[in-house]
Amino acid sequence: MPNNRWILLSVFLLLTGCVEREVIDDVRLITGMGYDTSEGEKIEGTALIPFHLPDQKVENTTLSAASSPSRNIFRTLQKKSPDPIVSGAMEVALFGKDIAEKGISSLLDSLQRDPSIGTNTYFAVVDGTAKDVLKGDYGKKGNSSYIADLIEQNTEHLDLPQTNMHTFLADFYKVGKSPFLPLIKKHGDKGVELVGLALFKDDKVIDTLPANKLFYFKLMVERYTQGGVKVSMGKQEAVVRSLRSKLKPKLTGQNPYELTVNIEIEGLLEQYTGGPLNPKARKEIDAALKKQIETNCMELVKRYQEKDIDPLGLGSFVRSRTRNFDQKKWRKTDYPKMKIHVNAKVKLLESGVVE
Repeated sequence: MPNNRWILLSVFLLLTGCVEREVIDDVRLITGMGYDTSEGEKIEGTALIPFHLPDQKVENTTLSAASSPSRNIFRTLQKKSPDPIVSGAMEVALFGKDIAEKGISSLLDSLQRDPSIGTNTYFAVVDGTAKDVLKGDYGKKGNSSYIADLIEQNTEHLDLPQTNMHTFLADFYKVGKSPFLPLIKKHGDKGVELVGLALFKDDKVIDTLPANKLFYFKLMVERYTQGGVKVSMGKQEAVVRSLRSKLKPKLTGQNPYELTVNIEIEGLLEQYTGGPLNPKARKEIDAALKKQIETNCMELVKRYQEKDIDPLGLGSFVRSRTRNFDQKKWRKTDYPKMKIHVNAKVKLLESGVVE
């Protein structure tokens, strides 16, 4: 009798596995969504649906549909598909620059209400149309994995700050913080590149940050664990790598508000074009990098005060240190007039290659 029970259990598990595989084979999994403006008030949604073929690279296919309101896009896409479409495998959601400048609040509402979309899904703004990016052909793993990997490795190893659906929505709803997203662009027919950041005021993109300024932005919002920067000293140049940084803002005044942002940075001098590296040259590099950081960070601060956006989260920090914080007063008078100082402390730990 016990043997019969094991046989029945084995048959049940086998049949259960067959049913599950049949269900998966009968649906189409969306791994990426793109949103662009369309005629009138409609929004065009483009779904990226990969086909995994044995011993071959992923075949990328797309379906597009225009609708208003945006919640109907998914239903309209279903009408164009021979199999049911599900969004439980989403890796990326892309917003064309045109629609990002008009506002994406309705799209955010739809995305966060879908329980099948994970909060680690990457969001990005496209310099161009999201549809054009999704219809490309990038690598063997499929377009959505390519774009997700692009964002992930630029975050972990280079200058892109942490960002995904969770962090974006947290910043979107946070008092004293403006959200931002990676800005990407199609590069030829076979690639996508990170070209900077898209900066939001509420749900609209109103400014961008070029890729060559990402280093200074990241210093102001989170700790560095890797990355690098080129230091210019007249005719000479130095390259500092393996950076580590600490961010220590300090509220030094409240009437009016005054803030000092202290940045401590350590790094490896990888390259120097000025000949032998002696103590004097090392001091010059330290001083040049310190000045470069302070100047560029202050330029960002002043620009954002003028634009009435706060992607650095200075308002959130001040709010955490202020009783009875008045958000309306902060945005109208306190933030634009606040005195902000950036103080960088540089330490080069060792030397690498010297030219």
